[in-house]
Parts: sequence; structure tokens; C-alpha cells
Amino acid sequence: MQERQSLLLIPGLAANRLMWESQIAALSDIAECWVTPLPPRDDLGTIADEILEGAPDRFALAGWSMGGYLCFEIYKRAPERVTHLGLFSTMAGCESKAMTARRHAIVSNIRNQGYMHAMRRLAPIYVHPRNRRGQIVESLVRQAYEVGKDPFCTLQTAIINRPEYLSTACQIRVPTLVLVGKHDTVTGLDVHLEMAEQIPNCDLVEIDDAAHMITMENSHATNDAMRRWLTLQPMELAA
Repeated sequence: MQERQSLLLIPGLAANRLMWESQIAALSDIAECWVTPLPPRDDLGTIADEILEGAPDRFALAGWSMGGYLCFEIYKRAPERVTHLGLFSTMAGCESKAMTARRHAIVSNIRNQGYMHAMRRLAPIYVHPRNRRGQIVESLVRQAYEVGKDPFCTLQTAIINRPEYLSTACQIRVPTLVLVGKHDTVTGLDVHLEMAEQIPNCDLVEIDDAAHMITMENSHATNDAMRRWLTLQPMELAA
């Protein structure tokens, strides 16, 4: 039997451990999962440093959306500690002016109309249209409530000011899995292809029947891809 490895899972903005529940259960035979909360800081490097302080000595690492940016930051700081890297529903490019304007508009809307009002309007954007009236959206709203308004707004600043990570992607030397939902309109296939093309021996997988929220929308396909990734050895990718 394969020895269980430590797997550090990083949620995205306004998300927490609930988004990883299926993965934690499905991979429990091969992985001991650690889910980090996101420290409410306005700088991704500072957040990465705080995560590393409490992380296992060696670990596989996967992040969703904003969590993917933190995966890059962690790998930049401690590549010798990372055994496998997973980049899910994320991108390596820096923030566009249009996206920054949208984030400022979201924060303004929160101040004018209330945090949970804004979260209830945002949550459906992250899932396939057929999932917009179901339990997944309810869970996203609950996670946003548990994260809270002030951390959400502070973390927006960290995202806006992030650097580009394509130069970091070129330096990755561990088994890497890039996952994207086929119906993702937030971070679509093009930005995942751009990222994957820079990473040596990277495996890019499109998840059927899912948009941005792949870990919850199609947990079976996500879990299967993660299992294959976690059982890879570095020498297999070098062939």
C-alpha cells in the first residue's frame, strides 16, 4: 500500500474547507489533507509566508482560483518542500485593468448594499447554469458568510496587486496538474493553456459538466484526476 502523503489544499477567495470536502474524503487512502484558511492580508507573499509557517515539512500542494496564485508564491519560496503542484481554475497572468475595475465595483457594492447581498449575486457566476439553484450555490454563500466581509475585501487587494507567474511556471520541476472546467467563464481554457504550456511535463485536464467551481460541480472527475496526479513520481514525468 502506498504511504499517505501530506496534501495542502488552498481555497479561493470567499471559500474555505467546504469546497474541498469531496477531495478530502475520496483521497483519504493516499493523502492526509491539510486545508489552510486564508490569512486576511493584502499581500500574497505575506499570506504564503504565513501558510508555510504552519505547513508540513514536505507536501503536495493544490490551490483553486486565488489559491492557485498562492501555490505559485509558495513554490517560489520553498520549491524543495513541494512534491506535487495542482493549479485549479486559476491563471498565471497578472491582473487586467478590466478585472481590477470589476473588483473595485464589487467592493463598492458591498459597502453600499451589504456583503451577503453581493455574495448571493456573485455565487451563481461560478457554476454551470444548471447548478445555479442547487446546493452548490448554497454552499458557496455559506462559505462566503464564514469567511466574512473584511477578509474578503482585504484579499481583493492582494489579488489586484499580484505579479505575473508565467516566469515561475517555467521553473516548476514537480508533477503538475492543471484543471479547468469546460464551462468556466471566469478563468477559461485559454489562460490554462497559456499556463500549462510554460510548465515542463504538465498535465492539463478539462473537467466536463463544470464551470469555475470544479471541486464541487464534478467532484468525481476532479478526484480521479487528482488521484492520478498524486501517484505520479517525478521520474515518470522526465521520460
